Amino acid sequence: MHNNQPNESQKLILAEKGTRFGHNIIDTIGFYFIVFLHAMVLDEWLGIIPEEGSDWFVFYFFFLYVMYHALFEHFFGKTPGKFLTKTKVVKNDGNKPSFMNILGRNTARLIPFDPLSFLFSDRGWHDQISNTYVIVDKKKE
Repeated sequence: MHNNQPNESQKLILAEKGTRFGHNIIDTIGFYFIVFLHAMVLDEWLGIIPEEGSDWFVFYFFFLYVMYHALFEHFFGKTPGKFLTKTKVVKNDGNKPSFMNILGRNTARLIPFDPLSFLFSDRGWHDQISNTYVIVDKKKE
């Protein structure tokens, strides 16, 4: 039988909703900074800023959004916001998720109303779908 909850012996402490909201705000600011830098490169250096309503730019925007979170979580186990709030992403057994697991987690962020899923659960849809947890990082830095 599959148990989707962390084992009691692992003492994983789920990050509180307020903490998660905080790192979401920080990561949103970080993501838009990346978008700003990409827009500068596309416009100033390459001269290929898309026209308003361009389909490829919408796809590019979503790609950047997923990759911003996925690359940070894959290489560091946390995004800049999670660094500042001292939290990290783990699997239900407390181990580091695989890249495909993280990619699925962050693609699921694109589900409409995913941020509102925290109103009804301790874990958002992107956590539940990918079977990941955002926990307090107890490691001494």
